[in-house]
Amino acid sequence: MAGSSKAQDAAQLPAGAMEIKAEKANLFPLYSLIARRRIRYTPFFAVIVLIAVTISVAVSFLVTTVIARNVESITARVEQGALPFDGLMVFSSEGALNSFLEGDYRQLSHKINVTQVPCLKVESTVGPLYLLGDGVDLPDDTIELFFPISPSQTKGESNPQIIAWHMNEYGPLVELQWQHVNVNSSQSEEHSPLYGWASVNPSTIENIPGFLPGVILEVDEGFSTSKGTVLAEIENKRYGASIIVSPFSGQTSLEKAAKGAFSIMHVVSILVLMATAVAITCVLIVAFLDRKRPLGIMRVLGGTTSDLARMMFVEAAYMGIPGIILGVFGGRYLTTFLEQGMTLPWSAYAVSILIGSVTIIAGVLIPVRLIKNANCHQLLNDRRVYLDSNPSCASCGLCGGI
Repeated sequence: MAGSSKAQDAAQLPAGAMEIKAEKANLFPLYSLIARRRIRYTPFFAVIVLIAVTISVAVSFLVTTVIARNVESITARVEQGALPFDGLMVFSSEGALNSFLEGDYRQLSHKINVTQVPCLKVESTVGPLYLLGDGVDLPDDTIELFFPISPSQTKGESNPQIIAWHMNEYGPLVELQWQHVNVNSSQSEEHSPLYGWASVNPSTIENIPGFLPGVILEVDEGFSTSKGTVLAEIENKRYGASIIVSPFSGQTSLEKAAKGAFSIMHVVSILVLMATAVAITCVLIVAFLDRKRPLGIMRVLGGTTSDLARMMFVEAAYMGIPGIILGVFGGRYLTTFLEQGMTLPWSAYAVSILIGSVTIIAGVLIPVRLIKNANCHQLLNDRRVYLDSNPSCASCGLCGGI
């Protein structure tokens, strides 16, 4: 049907006549010309928007840099832990472990290998302990600690013994005792020990009710991604584990705590963003109200509400983009008063540019909404324009909207 219709239209054309196809014109040069002329004749508005965006971007740059530098400085003081394995995941139940093995582990199987082990939390003569049943070669009367014990913990005995109790809500449930105490050979001065953990023979805890299922992680050496990256991904996503231990656990936990401690600075950055967005909104609303009649003439000449909205966006961009550039340089200058010798994080650039863009877009939303709600009658006769109107607003202009 469509093909026959086109054929009929072509047949109706006079002989020798040319069919002219209307193409959508590129109106950006026109939007650009009008925006630049508007800025030239109303420099006060342009300066206010420029200052608002510059302040927003500079504050965001400074806040992001301060948080990144402090988190980096704090986590750098934490040494990696010394473990006899790459990592450990402990689950709250067999169901959670099976869910991991049947689901998420399939996506990680090319990165890591796992070995299932039982885990039991006890109270002992050397403090709280997590017993890990990975000591297959250990005798039943031997415990291997992942940390050194002080003479005060063993009461100066040359051959110390450790007694532990598995507790429930009513008190001690099972008593365990080891005659021989070893310290894991992976301990070194360069790495901090893993306090509160020890290896025992798996038969010691497998028959005790209440033990927790776990898996020992070994990162595949042939995988291209570094061991730290793989373990950090597991710690962040957790995959249903209640406890995750790796050489980087201390750094990861402290990094999360440090970011939380500096969250108040994010609140300051958001408040500055809101204030600058309000300032830009007020400036653009005044600019809109100041030229309702010219906008009405443009509507009469064929301009659509979309054309006027795009023109407003281009005008805001011309006023705001220089503010983003100045804000980045201003933020870089402010960071020179901070601690020296540290590189600026890339996130400072990304976040500050994003904040500047969001500020401009947020500031132009209400003026664009006003433009889309206005018709030629309201614009040419200088009648009120509403953000949320009903059909009577165009003819009355006194009430009926916001």
